[in-house]
Amino acid sequence: MSKASGDVLLARAMCPVASTGSFAMQAPPPRPGVLGVSIAGGLSGGPASNPPSMLRGGVLGDITNVTTGPIQGSKLAVKPAAPFGAFGMHVDPECQGIANSDAMALTPRCCEDIEIDDADDPQQVGEYVCDIYGMMSDSQANFLAASNYLEGQPDINAKMRAILIDWLVEVHMKYKLKTETLFLAVNIIDRFLEKKSMTRKKLQLVGVTGMLIAAKFEEIYPPEVRDFVYITDKAYTKEEILQMEVSMLTVLEFSINCPTVAHFFERYQRINRCSESHRHLLQYVLELTLPDFKMLRYSPSHLAAAATLLSNKLLKQHPAWTQSMIRHTQQTEQMVKACAKEMCGLLDAADRSPLQAVRKKFSQPKFSSVGKMTF
Repeated sequence: MSKASGDVLLARAMCPVASTGSFAMQAPPPRPGVLGVSIAGGLSGGPASNPPSMLRGGVLGDITNVTTGPIQGSKLAVKPAAPFGAFGMHVDPECQGIANSDAMALTPRCCEDIEIDDADDPQQVGEYVCDIYGMMSDSQANFLAASNYLEGQPDINAKMRAILIDWLVEVHMKYKLKTETLFLAVNIIDRFLEKKSMTRKKLQLVGVTGMLIAAKFEEIYPPEVRDFVYITDKAYTKEEILQMEVSMLTVLEFSINCPTVAHFFERYQRINRCSESHRHLLQYVLELTLPDFKMLRYSPSHLAAAATLLSNKLLKQHPAWTQSMIRHTQQTEQMVKACAKEMCGLLDAADRSPLQAVRKKFSQPKFSSVGKMTF
């Protein structure tokens, strides 16, 4: 199985939500764990087993202070219908699933769209990509945790969540996991914590289990359970992780197949015609939002659009918000400007933040060292 492109992964959105079947997948031969870090001590107020490099100025130890019409013959009789999602597409349920050239009449596309989606590459599913993203935009609100859900957590606060996600970014980087895995893991963790009260001693367990579930869903070769036991410095056993996996999937009702920022990022960077370094800057801005609890009030598509606008302005690209972006995002520059300003603040404070995992990741040459750029 080759590594699928961004739009192929998004084709999953056209399938029903993951069934209640087993998520077990065959992993590659055993490999040694990484990091070997338990943040349980820092989260509970007790001694942590972190090496000095992971303490980052004592942050971990200080956490407790804190469209229509029937088919007639071989032609489609099209008539006006209610718009579908945010993209204003008209799709009759009777016409869904028609795999012929007439189906293109349901989703009119301009020449620029065809060029963006690379019509010559069947793996880009160019015929369906607008419908896919229309459905994802329409359904993304169903998979968002409440922006104030931590108010219902008596033993966990925003600072603890930020430290956990910062650590998960390092785990994600060490195992060379996909971008989709990271954003899905954070989404799973937030949605679970919204519905289930947890103690701070179990917060890291929730974190690694969320990463395990996301890796099983997104990766070809996900890390094994024993790898996650090792990276927590054996703070939790294999049985505890598996038990938490059952609990999280039950609480979430196996709703794992959901739109995340990673999906809209892939789409918008293509529409924006980003260069490699521009793409890395856009991704850097988006990953900086992960530990910040305040950014939960924005939808994934809105975050991706705002990050695109901010990266264009930082790189002095003119116009900063093109007609193509307006058409595909259905948002004007004024609509995403406020979110872009918040992201700019996160970017400006990144070098002074005690949580450095994202900045460290994007300071590497393979990410065009965008973490070291100054604007």
